Amino acid sequence: MRPDGPEALTVTGTTADRIGELAFEHRFRLRELAPRSASLEEAFMELTADRAEYRAGERR
Repeated sequence: MRPDGPEALTVTGTTADRIGELAFEHRFRLRELAPRSASLEEAFMELTADRAEYRAGERR
């Protein structure tokens, strides 16, 4: 299964340990549980996405 596939579930606002505990308490079987964090490059691109001064093909 891909991390972004149709069976994937993304949970925010808590830890992987807490998610595992909740799944166990409610008898959910988890096949994989992995924390994911954005890379520095992803964070930079998200923060600067709408701040481009020049775009390809445009004349100054």
